[in-house]
Amino acid sequence: MTTEFNPVVPMHHKHHFLRFSTILAAKAAALLFFFTLAADAAAQTSTLIMVRAMPDKAKITENFAPLPELTKADIGQIKIGGKVAPVTDVQPLLNGPHVLQLMVLLDSEQMLGAGPGQFDSIKKFFHDMPSNVEIGVGWLLQGKVVVTQPFTTDHDLVGKALVAKTREEAADPKNDNGNPFSCLGYLARHWPSPNPGKLRAVLMFTDGIIRNNAQPQSGDQVDPNVLAAAAELEIASITPYPFFWQDPIVPDPNRSEGGELEGQENFAEMDAQTGGAGLFSGLFAPGSLDPLLSRLYTTLKSEVVLTVADPYKPGTRKVLDMKSTRDDIKLFGPDQVVAGNVLK
Repeated sequence: MTTEFNPVVPMHHKHHFLRFSTILAAKAAALLFFFTLAADAAAQTSTLIMVRAMPDKAKITENFAPLPELTKADIGQIKIGGKVAPVTDVQPLLNGPHVLQLMVLLDSEQMLGAGPGQFDSIKKFFHDMPSNVEIGVGWLLQGKVVVTQPFTTDHDLVGKALVAKTREEAADPKNDNGNPFSCLGYLARHWPSPNPGKLRAVLMFTDGIIRNNAQPQSGDQVDPNVLAAAAELEIASITPYPFFWQDPIVPDPNRSEGGELEGQENFAEMDAQTGGAGLFSGLFAPGSLDPLLSRLYTTLKSEVVLTVADPYKPGTRKVLDMKSTRDDIKLFGPDQVVAGNVLK
């Protein structure tokens, strides 16, 4: 006769076993939750975003309107890559704690500065900039940017770097700008003195016309050069402020000038993607630079710098979505941001 062993566990032992299993499962879940939070916290990156307010019904291509004052209370929810990015700080762009590097670019095909008072207006703009703004000067030349004055807070020194092209120099094929938007892409990839802790912007004096792509002027399609430049500016966290300038007297009658509207449309398309602001009034170069430079100063003064806890690792590029707490304004900035403002 064989005796079969039946491992019957008393009921009070079963209760102890179930309680022990439940405790183990709870501890495991708690550890998993802790490590998930720790991983999320470790992934958070401090990212700077330049933002300004826009009237809710205003269009980017409309004439300039006064910008509403933007305060911390106006900042609603910020999402990066679909994830909430908590705002940890809001500071003014000008006279704030963050350094702004502003690269000023002159077009090698244009004679800006040859007219009376033109460089005086730009120098005055330089002197209006507060001490937290570093200014550099360079040229759009053959698809690249040639820096003639590195970033400095010495505004007298940077003013001396403004040199006008003569008619002969502007007409010389060697001084062809080689596409202003290719120059911007080059600048984005070769930004002088890159520092993730400093903000970046570019003031570019050019007509924005692309002469080397053999495409019809003022077409309905966005020029791929503009889209490529805008993407590279976003990757490098650079905000563009293109100033429309075209010499009233054509340097070379044999050179195709394109259409003024084409250049301004290129500016508007780039601004819409990057959070920039085109500076133009009418289809022709302004008689005085002062009104548009004053507009730029007002724009910069209205902008704020958001510091957000970016949920992604440094160098990750994701879509930016911003909402204001106010119904009458919208927050305007780049379409995408790079975590940590890292230059690759």
